[in-house]
Amino acid sequence: MWDRLKTLSLSIRILLGLALGAVIGLALPSTGRNEGVDQFVEAAAIGGKLWLQALQMTILPLVFGLVATLFIRSKGVSKGTGAARRAFYVMMALYVLSVPVGALTTEVFLSAFPVTQDMAQAMRAMAGESVSAESLHWQDTLLAIVPVNIIEAMAGPSLLPVLFFALVFGAALASMPTSAGKQVLSDALTGLVDVAFVIVEWVLRLAPIGVLLLILPTTQRFGADIFAGLAHWVAFSCASLLFAFLVVYVVVALTTRVGVMTFAKAILPAQSVAAGTQSSTGTMPITIESCRRMGLAEESISATMPLVAVAFRFIGPPSFMMTSAYAAAVYGISSFGIAMLIAVGLLGILMEMGTIGIPNTATAVAQTTPFAALVGFPIEFIVVLLVVEIIPDIFKTVTNVTAHAAATAIVDRSTNSEPVAAE
Repeated sequence: MWDRLKTLSLSIRILLGLALGAVIGLALPSTGRNEGVDQFVEAAAIGGKLWLQALQMTILPLVFGLVATLFIRSKGVSKGTGAARRAFYVMMALYVLSVPVGALTTEVFLSAFPVTQDMAQAMRAMAGESVSAESLHWQDTLLAIVPVNIIEAMAGPSLLPVLFFALVFGAALASMPTSAGKQVLSDALTGLVDVAFVIVEWVLRLAPIGVLLLILPTTQRFGADIFAGLAHWVAFSCASLLFAFLVVYVVVALTTRVGVMTFAKAILPAQSVAAGTQSSTGTMPITIESCRRMGLAEESISATMPLVAVAFRFIGPPSFMMTSAYAAAVYGISSFGIAMLIAVGLLGILMEMGTIGIPNTATAVAQTTPFAALVGFPIEFIVVLLVVEIIPDIFKTVTNVTAHAAATAIVDRSTNSEPVAAE
């Protein structure tokens, strides 16, 4: 049986841990009715917090290393001429489009279906009550971005000044002329990220147990309210993702020479594979075949698909916006408004461009850390949402793969003037 469990994906094992912890928590008597049970639940809560802290200890080196090498890793994405350059411009235009799409869906759906107080209380109980940074006046917040002492900032409660320093440091490093010193420093930062990822992978192997120990005390204390919160998050995110998915088809209709029905029929096999694998990069060969069935030119496909498959995730910025807005609602962060929402989306573009070729599972927490620092919610909240991420992730991957084909069709229109001859 143990061997069969090990063959399951991490997401499935996390859901199993969630279910088992919930069943145990709901079956136990409520707090104060049995001293032995209370001690057991307290021990489980400590175990869950230890797992969370083990995940948190990698955040600082991981975020600093990722952001500091962002410009070096993404350097050269815009190089090339002709179709390759047009592919880059199309990718950036679609990234920019994703920000207002994310703002619209987040505002509309979260206003129509707000987070209730009971949901918020249960989710805070599982993730932690306190936020990662105090809400400050805007002048103080602005001044706090630039650290006076970077060592002191790294030990402080907010990662926002560390993020700022890492961006400046990375930009300066990328602008330096090629030299042995630059290469050594770049390799050291890359090695730091690689080591941190290894530690994250170790900790994630314990995720089913960690989630079990986190959910057990929460369900014992709050009953099924936590499931109402998680179900609400899944419904909210999936509805928002579905809207973004439909926007891609509108883009196809307005900006390409491929008919929407032809596009939909041709891309369906790639969407099916994407839903099953939850890997847009891994679906690239099937997406290429779908583009050929649309009648797109080989020049457009070869120039666009390799770039967008590794550097373009249309749903990335809206996802960060949804997560940040939802966390702000759960924690009652009153300073979170439309300006902050747009800032999250623009930062999301930068983060997505900077995580080229890095596995999604290992970076789910690290990628969201800058947004937690910017908005002011605890990073533990992301771990709570991670237990049901398998459902929204299907929508995300399908949307990204569809956007890859759409970008290729847009490039094809600007490259070739002949009518599309679809199969």
